[in-house]
Amino acid sequence: MNKILTYILLVVLLQSCNAYKRSFGTTFTDLKPENYTTLYRLDLSNQFLKIVPENLDKLIELRMLNLSGNTFLNLDETFKAIKNPEKLEVLILDSLNLRNLPKSILRFNNLKHLSLNENKNINLDEVLELISNLPISFLNLQNNSLEKLTINIAKLSSISSINLSYNKITNSKTFRNLARLPKLRSLWLTGNNINNLPDEIGLLISLNNLYLEHNNLSSLPKNIETLKKVRVFHLGYNKFTELPKELINMPVLTLLHINNCKISNIPDAFFTNKYSLKSIILDDNQLSNLEKEKWKKVFKGFFIASF
Repeated sequence: MNKILTYILLVVLLQSCNAYKRSFGTTFTDLKPENYTTLYRLDLSNQFLKIVPENLDKLIELRMLNLSGNTFLNLDETFKAIKNPEKLEVLILDSLNLRNLPKSILRFNNLKHLSLNENKNINLDEVLELISNLPISFLNLQNNSLEKLTINIAKLSSISSINLSYNKITNSKTFRNLARLPKLRSLWLTGNNINNLPDEIGLLISLNNLYLEHNNLSSLPKNIETLKKVRVFHLGYNKFTELPKELINMPVLTLLHINNCKISNIPDAFFTNKYSLKSIILDDNQLSNLEKEKWKKVFKGFFIASF
């Protein structure tokens, strides 16, 4: 029974981590009359569009729109062509070489998910100011060469998930500013070339899911233990040589990915202490066969114990 409950919990956790998925049915890539009243998801990405798609204004139930890669498209005109803007919840504007956003984005007063991936020239402070009153819960800012987030991020108080992967964010002020988001539950910092996590990581006390893969971490700061709500922690592809003991004192940590590091030792504290961890992925580390056999016995009751 415990394994069944753990499985259910893991499914819920993994679903909550996927901030991209929305359940609006089939995704269409073109506009056809037979779909005008039933089309919820429209993907027009990378179609070399230069003018507003004909009959876009006929879509009365549009919930998700992807305009990525259409760098010559006039976004202002496109946004204004949408018939019922209050129904749109997901807007994907990746790889558009944006510097800012048109004010017409404010027509989408129920916008929940906004993706601005791969817009390296974007004036983020201006954008945050503009969209500050929209009910955005997920913001994707991957691949934008960002070195910091200013205090303006706090204006998006509804954010629960933010993806900052593949930027250059290492400074402590960014973590202090992220801590100003009262609903923040999921944070992606994959591939930011982080050598050492600043102590300010401990300020993000509302987090449930934390992603720090593909950095240069070899240790965790002591106050990572203050993240008492983190259930899912991704630390793979870093430089750890032993399993960090700080994980023992994270009271609800359930699923740990720490694969593809340089771990050759698991401290005995994991043998003698009680902890909440129930699933661990340790593939492609440097544990000896003897160590693997020892710890397979210790982690025997785990839902996942992968070496």
